Amino acid sequence: MSLRAKIAFGVIAATAILAVALTVIGLEAQKQLKDQQRVSHERSQKALEDLNANTRRQLDAQAEQYHLMATRSIEKLVLAWLKPRLNLPASEIRFDLRDPDNGMSETAIIERRNGQLLPPQVFKPKESRMTLTSEEESVVREVFQSKQHRFTGDVLYHPYNPNNLEELQYVLRLKLDIPPIVAPDPVQIPPLEEPQPADLGAFVVAAFTTLALAMLAVFVLLMFALRKFVLAPLGNVLEDSERIVRGTEGLTVRGFKGGKGNDIETLVAAFNAMFSELKAYQSDLEGKVKSATRTIKAQQQSLVIAQRLAATGTLAAGLAHEVNNPLSGMLNAARRLKKKEGLDERARDYIELIEEGLSRIENLMKQILDFSRRRDMKPERFSPEDAFRRALPLVRHRLERKHLRLEEDIRKDLPDVYGNAEEIGQVLMNLLINAADACPEEGAIRVTISPSDSGGVVFSVEDSGEGVPLEVAERIFDPFFTTKEPGKGTGLGLAIAHTIIDNHGGTIRVEQGATLQGAKFVFELPRADIHESKRLKEAG
Repeated sequence: MSLRAKIAFGVIAATAILAVALTVIGLEAQKQLKDQQRVSHERSQKALEDLNANTRRQLDAQAEQYHLMATRSIEKLVLAWLKPRLNLPASEIRFDLRDPDNGMSETAIIERRNGQLLPPQVFKPKESRMTLTSEEESVVREVFQSKQHRFTGDVLYHPYNPNNLEELQYVLRLKLDIPPIVAPDPVQIPPLEEPQPADLGAFVVAAFTTLALAMLAVFVLLMFALRKFVLAPLGNVLEDSERIVRGTEGLTVRGFKGGKGNDIETLVAAFNAMFSELKAYQSDLEGKVKSATRTIKAQQQSLVIAQRLAATGTLAAGLAHEVNNPLSGMLNAARRLKKKEGLDERARDYIELIEEGLSRIENLMKQILDFSRRRDMKPERFSPEDAFRRALPLVRHRLERKHLRLEEDIRKDLPDVYGNAEEIGQVLMNLLINAADACPEEGAIRVTISPSDSGGVVFSVEDSGEGVPLEVAERIFDPFFTTKEPGKGTGLGLAIAHTIIDNHGGTIRVEQGATLQGAKFVFELPRADIHESKRLKEAG
C-alpha cells in the first residue's frame, strides 16, 4: 500500500474518526445548544411574565393613589365652594343645593332637634327620600358632637350653623360624583417563539473538506471550525441570553416625569400641564357664569320689589289724599260729641266705638304710608332695653285680655345700638302683637335680648302658638302677605319691620321656637360703633 494510499487511508481513517468524533461532538454540542436555548427561552418567558405582574401591581397602586389624590382635590374644591355659603340662611342655601350643575349627585340637610336626628331633607335628586344607615347616623352624630366636617368614601358631612347657635342644628350631607379610575387591562404576553435548532451541516462539510485536503490541516481547520462555527455562535447566544436576563432583572417601571434628555417624558409632562391649565380655566369660567347668573337673579328680584313698592307708594298717596281729610273731620266730630255733656251711657258707647274704628283706619293709613316711603331717621345711640320698654305699654292690654304670661330674659351687659329707638320699638310692638294673636288663651310670650357673637344685640320674640309652616316662612316678610283671617291683618306689619331692620343694618328671620314650641322671630342689630361709622361714611 502506497504511502499516498496509507496517507490517504490514514487521512480517510483519521478523517472518518475525526468525522465520527466531530459528528459525536457536533450532535452533543447541538443538544447542549438546544438545552441552553430552551433554558434561555424559559427564563425570558418567566421574566416577561414577572414584568407584566409587577407592572400590573404598580399600575393598580398608581390608580388607587390617583383616585385618592382626585378625591382630596374634589374635597378641597367642595369645601371652597361651600365656605361662602355656610353663612347663608337655610332658605337661601337650598337653591345652591338644588343646583343641577353643582357637581354633586346628592345633597341633603340633616337637622337635630332635642337630641334626635330628623329625617334628612333631600334637595338632590329632586323628590327623593333618604334614610340614614347606622354607619351614616354614627358619622352624623360625630359631626354634631365635634362640629368638624368628615369625609367618608365619596360623602362629605359638614356642620351648618347659619344662625350661630351655641348648639349645632344642621349638618349638610353632600355626595360627590367621583368616577373610579380604572386601571388598564393587563398586557397579554404571547409565548416566545421556540428557538430553531442549530444547523451543523456547513460545519460537517467544512470538516470533511478540510480532512480531505490535509491531515495536518484537519486539526487546524477543526479548531478553526469549532471556534468559528460552534464556540463563537454559542458564546454570542450565551452572552445575549445573559444580557437579556440581566436587563430583565434590573428593569424598573417608573411614572412619567419630565427630565433633561428625555423627549417623550417631557412631552407627556407638557401635555399634563396643559390639561391642568385647561381644567383650571374651565372651573374659573363656570364660577364666573354662576356668579353672573346669581347677580342677574338678584337684580331681577330687586327690580320686582322696587316696582311693587312704587305701585304701593302711588296707591298710598292716593288713599291718603282721598281718606285723610274726611277721616280727620269725622274724628274731630266724634271727639267733640264725646265731650258734649248730657249724653247717656249708650250714646257715649256708640261714639267711642266710632272713634275706635276711625282710629284704626287712621293707623292703617299710617302703616301704608310708612311702608311705601322711607322716612328720614334721626339716628342716635340708645339702649336696646329702652326700646322694648317703650313698646310694652302699647300691647299690654292685648296680653291682659287673653291672660297671656310675659317672660323676660334681658341681659344687663347689653351694648348700645345706633339708629332710631322709636322704629325699633315699633318692630318689637308688631312682633308682640303678632305673638299675642298667635297664642291661645292663657298662653305665654318670651322676649329675649342678649349680646350677639359679633358684638351686636340679638332680639327674639317667641310665642306658644302653632308656629309658622315651612311653606309660609319664605313669604312671611312679603308685603300684604298674612296668615290671619280677613279683617284681622293687613300683611304690612312684618314687611315694615323687615324694612326698618334692614335700614338699621341688621337681619331678621323666623324659626321654630325651642322653649315655647311656637313661632320665634329673631332680629340682630350691629353694635353702635360699626353702624354709626357706616352711616357717617354714607352721609359723607
